[in-house]
Amino acid sequence: MPTRRHVLHAGLCAALASRYASVTGQAGLHEHGSSPAVGYIDLMPDFWVAYADAEHDSRRAQMLAERFFQPHADIYAAAGVKIDAERIARWLPQFDAMAGDVRRIAADFATLYAGHAARFRAAFPDFDRARASIYLMPSLFSFDGHLEPQGKRLPLFIGADGLVRFHGSTPDLAVFLDHESFHLYQSQVMPEAMLDPAPPIHAALWIEGTATYVSERLNPDASLLHVLLDDTRLANADAATKRALAAALLDALDSTSDSDVARFFSAGAQGPLPARGGYLTGLEVARRIGHDLPLAQLPRLAGAPLRDRVAQVLAALAASSD
Repeated sequence: MPTRRHVLHAGLCAALASRYASVTGQAGLHEHGSSPAVGYIDLMPDFWVAYADAEHDSRRAQMLAERFFQPHADIYAAAGVKIDAERIARWLPQFDAMAGDVRRIAADFATLYAGHAARFRAAFPDFDRARASIYLMPSLFSFDGHLEPQGKRLPLFIGADGLVRFHGSTPDLAVFLDHESFHLYQSQVMPEAMLDPAPPIHAALWIEGTATYVSERLNPDASLLHVLLDDTRLANADAATKRALAAALLDALDSTSDSDVARFFSAGAQGPLPARGGYLTGLEVARRIGHDLPLAQLPRLAGAPLRDRVAQVLAALAASSD
C-alpha cells in the first residue's frame, strides 16, 4: 500500500507521515557488513562503534552523523528517516537512558530472529525470505517496524531504539516479527491486495487483522497486550467499545479515504474510539473467519466474497451482547 503503509505499520508511533525513496536490495548485504546467512542486515554493530567513539566528543551528534548515519544514508533515505545533527542531538539524551536495553535487544536479536524464521517457515513453507530485505537499525524513534513497497518487494525496517521506546524494555519480539513477516508473506502471495495504493477499509482491516491473528496463533502463550503490539487501551477495551468499533467499521466498509484509514489504523487518531481500533476488531474478524482455515489460506482470501464475509462478521460483532 504505497500511500498507506506508513499509517498501517507505524506500530505505536504516530510520527510517521513521510513518503519514501527507493530501497537498496539484497546487493547491499556485504556492503553494510552482514552475511546473507543471517537473514537480515544488521547496522547496529557499526552504530555501537560510532556511539562509543563519540561518547566524550564535544561534537558528539555531528560525529555520529559523520561516522554512522551518513555512511548508511541510502538505507535511511529508503526508510524515510531524515538525518541531521540537530535531530540526533535531540534524540541522544533519551537514547542514552535506554542504551543498555537497546544493546541487549540488539545482541539477542540474531537468536530471536533465527527462532522466528524457523517457526514462520514451518507455518508458511512457501514464504521466500530471500525476497524480503530486512534491516535492524537505530530509527531515531521514527518507528519500531516499518514496511514500504519497492515494486514487488516489501522491505522491512526495524528500529532497535523504537522497539524499546514503543514496547518497553522487554518487548515480545516473537509476536512483533511474526506480525511483520506475515505482511511480507501477504505481499508475495497476494501482491495486488497488499500493494493497493488506496485499499478500502475492509481490505485494510483484513490485512492488519490477519497479521495480528497469525502472530497470536504462532505465539499461543503471548498476552493479548503483546499481540496488540502493547496498546493498553485496545487490550483493555470493554464490550461497548468493541461494538462501537465494529459498527463504525461496518459503516465505513468501502471507504478509501485517508481520514477513515487514519481513524481506524493510525496511532495518532483522535476521537471517541480508541486509536488503531482496526487492529482489535480485525483480530476478532480474522479469528472468526480463519479459525477453520489453514493460516496460509488467509492472505489468499480477497475480493467481493471476502468483503461480504467481513461485513457479516462486523454486523454480528456490532450486535453482540458480549
